[in-house]
Amino acid sequence: MIETYEFSSIEELMEFISPWGESTALDGYIFRGHSQEDFKLIPTALRPECVDYFWKICGGRPIDNQYNWQNWQVRAEYQILRRFYRLADQRGLEVPISNRMRSNLAQEFDFLGLNGLHDRDTWIPHDLLETAALAQHYGIPTRLLDWTYDLYVALYFATRGALKKDGRLVVWALNKERLTFLKPTVNRVDIDFITPHYAGNPNLNAQKGLFTHWSIELPSHFDEVKNITETGATLTDRRPLDEQIQTQMAANETINIFKRLVLPCSEAKKACKILDRLGYDSARIFPGYHGVSEQILNQHRYY
Repeated sequence: MIETYEFSSIEELMEFISPWGESTALDGYIFRGHSQEDFKLIPTALRPECVDYFWKICGGRPIDNQYNWQNWQVRAEYQILRRFYRLADQRGLEVPISNRMRSNLAQEFDFLGLNGLHDRDTWIPHDLLETAALAQHYGIPTRLLDWTYDLYVALYFATRGALKKDGRLVVWALNKERLTFLKPTVNRVDIDFITPHYAGNPNLNAQKGLFTHWSIELPSHFDEVKNITETGATLTDRRPLDEQIQTQMAANETINIFKRLVLPCSEAKKACKILDRLGYDSARIFPGYHGVSEQILNQHRYY
C-alpha cells in the first residue's frame, strides 16, 4: 500500500517531480511534509505524546485515566472548538455558520452542545467541520490532518523543519482520487477530504491546503453508560492514518494509496535555496507582513 522513493540529493528529487520527470506518477495525490521520517500521520489531538499538552489546553484532565476514553476525548475536542469559535466571534472575526455553536454562545461553558447529536451520529459532525478546519489551520489541536494539493508546499514545510537536523525528511503523497472513488463502493474507506473556503483565508489559499478526517461513530448516551459499566469504555483510536486505511482496504487492491519521497536532512539547506528561487519562500507561503519578515529574518539559515 505504501511505495517509497529514496533520493540521495535534492537534485534527484526535483528531477523526479519536475514536469519532464516522473511527476505523472503523482497525479491525483495530495501531499504532506514531515521534517523527520519517523513522524506518524496522526493529528495533534490524537497523538499519544501530546496527551498532556492537549488536556492542558482543554483545561485539565479527567480523573482515573479517563483521558483515553473516546467519550471524554470527543467532549474535550468539542469544548476547545467552541472556545475558539466563541473568542473569534467576540473579536469580530468571521466564523462559519453553525447553529450548534451559536446556541448558548453567551455562556462560557456549554455542556449541552454535544447532546444535540442524534444517536449514531458521527464526530466531527458535518456542521462543525468548517470550524474545525479553520481552528486546525491556526494551530488548535483537532483530529484533522493537514495536507496540500501543491507538492512544493509540502516540500517547503519538510525542508524548513529539517534544517540542522539529522536523519531523513519525508514528503507523504496520498492517492486522493483513488480513495474518493472507493468511498461509494462496498470497499469504502471511512475518510473524508475537507477543503475549506479559501476566500478570506490568504494563508490557506497560498498553501492550497485541505484536511483529511477519519470520522467515528458516536454511541448513544445509554450505550456509552452501558459500555463503561459492563465492558469498559471505548478507547480513543490513536493509530496513524496509513494503518487505519490499510485495515479497510480490499485484499485485492493493487493501486498504491501512499507514496513516500525520502531525502536526507543534510540536503534541506540546498533544498530551501532551490525552493526560494522557484518562489516557494515564506513570503509566499504566509502572505502578508509576517511572511515577508519571516523570509528576511530566517534566510540566513540556509544562505
